[in-house]
Amino acid sequence: MLERKGFMPINYLKKESYTGSYKGMRFKMVKAQDDQGEEEKTVLRVYHWPEPYGFDATKEELKTSRDFSFDEEGIQAGIDWLNEAYEKQYEKRD
Repeated sequence: MLERKGFMPINYLKKESYTGSYKGMRFKMVKAQDDQGEEEKTVLRVYHWPEPYGFDATKEELKTSRDFSFDEEGIQAGIDWLNEAYEKQYEKRD
């Protein structure tokens, strides 16, 4: 199970994306702009996709993403979402 202590702090994510993998699931956290509402806001966009390839080499249809608030609570919510995705989509592949 992914835990908060294994992820970068919000100050790191302000400048760089963070990628990792867990038992067949790869993931990425990146600062992004959400322009879906009336005003543009900064969000934490979290992706996951199956191994073996990195983000750029993986087909778009294999990637799943979701936006979270760009703060500590958003990082934790993103980690929780990744753990749920692992249990639903990747755990049975072990």
